[in-house]
Amino acid sequence: MNTSSFKTTQMKTIKFILIVALLVLNLGCEKEEDTLEPPHPKSLKFQSVLDEFTASGIPGLSALVVSQDGFWAGASGYSSLEDDTPMSIDSEVFSASIGKTYCAVATLLLVQDGTIELDDPISNHISSTVLQGFDHTEVITVRQLLNHTAGLTNFDWNETFVNDVLTDPLSIEASDILDYERGNAFYALPGTEFKYSSTGYELLAALIEEVTGNHARFYSERIFAPLNLKNTYYKNESEYPLTKNLVNSYFDQLDTGQVENVSEIQNHLTNIFTGSDGIIATPLDYYKFLKEIMTGSLLTDEMKAEMLNFIPLGGDDYIGYGLGLWQRNVGYGIAFGHDGDAIGAGADMWYFPDHDIYIVTATNMGTVLQDTQLGRMYNESFLIAMITAVFE
Repeated sequence: MNTSSFKTTQMKTIKFILIVALLVLNLGCEKEEDTLEPPHPKSLKFQSVLDEFTASGIPGLSALVVSQDGFWAGASGYSSLEDDTPMSIDSEVFSASIGKTYCAVATLLLVQDGTIELDDPISNHISSTVLQGFDHTEVITVRQLLNHTAGLTNFDWNETFVNDVLTDPLSIEASDILDYERGNAFYALPGTEFKYSSTGYELLAALIEEVTGNHARFYSERIFAPLNLKNTYYKNESEYPLTKNLVNSYFDQLDTGQVENVSEIQNHLTNIFTGSDGIIATPLDYYKFLKEIMTGSLLTDEMKAEMLNFIPLGGDDYIGYGLGLWQRNVGYGIAFGHDGDAIGAGADMWYFPDHDIYIVTATNMGTVLQDTQLGRMYNESFLIAMITAVFE
């Protein structure tokens, strides 16, 4: 081989290696959606909001903002106070009642498949054994469970349930959840009034279970896998509920400003809830899920329209409820999404359609049962501070 031929062959080899390297690099960059977004110009401002509130006593916070201006995700404080593990945007946080939105999507997928209909009586799909002790089940429809107009009481507010959570939570089993409300009087006839009810979403999970044979596997196969939600966990994932990057959970039960570790309780309760709760994920995965509902193809346009058919509630903040989604007016326009409160967690995911802005926030501190200063700090002051930072 002459010198010219050798150099030509050498150059072709180098060019081939560079092309392969670029392909590998590009494939690696496409594995997470956040790499496709430019950094948000208000990143430092958003981070300072988180830092301010963890400095004020909230153990850990994580948040994400996506808008036409760019992408930001950040965290502050601690995932584990005991060993000073920092909170990370990759930390897996609890959904609490955001789990209702996943249950609603799973239900709508069954409607979309033609397996059930929104206005079917629930007695068509749920066994009499599960429905024992509940009235009007031959009248209550799937739609009414989804939009909280079934007239059901709510086990979240059941005095016996609350007492058990505060005194002996580890004794509560999954089979007990519906038992708290069996035989309780309905507050209204089905279809006549809105009344938020986690009980209804536990019944929806039972419906999905009976129709599919395994509601958790249905979540995994029909929601998590198609959306590439690799950091979302429910009952079907082997790591659940003790996922790799799961936060510790804390609660200020005595409202002293001093939190105690309630991880065992939070993990246990999350594990026994079904349709009303139970999801564990990263903020990025919550965003991907909400974005899919708003702009993706998992649900047909018809199903999206059903989901966004909000019942007017009046008031100034929570102004409507659709099929698994709240409609809110927080002063910067209407938002669609859901929030969640738990004994050792709090979470929010909201989309502002008029501005094409997504905001996801989460904490590993309890925000429910007791009206504590730290709980209010997350639910009111912190969330408003984040929203204000985004819009102003």
